[in-house]
Amino acid sequence: MKFLVFLAIITVIFLIYVEYTVGGIVFRRNATGNIIFHWVGAIDYLINPLYNAFLWNIKLLDVNYIFMTFVSVIIYHNLNNYLL
Repeated sequence: MKFLVFLAIITVIFLIYVEYTVGGIVFRRNATGNIIFHWVGAIDYLINPLYNAFLWNIKLLDVNYIFMTFVSVIIYHNLNNYLL
């Protein structure tokens, strides 16, 4: 259960970071000009590295969800097994 909470927190932090650095992924203007949460865009961006090689560029790894999740899981595993 702790691991799922950890992944949820990592996902939320990642989406905030991506929205701040890239922009227009999570929050977009709709046809009436209101800013809305675009959950389809958020999910699509999270899985985009699975079928698009562009985000595997060394300069873009900080906005690659698959890579950042992998690194976070390694850190989580090491903290739980070796330090705690």
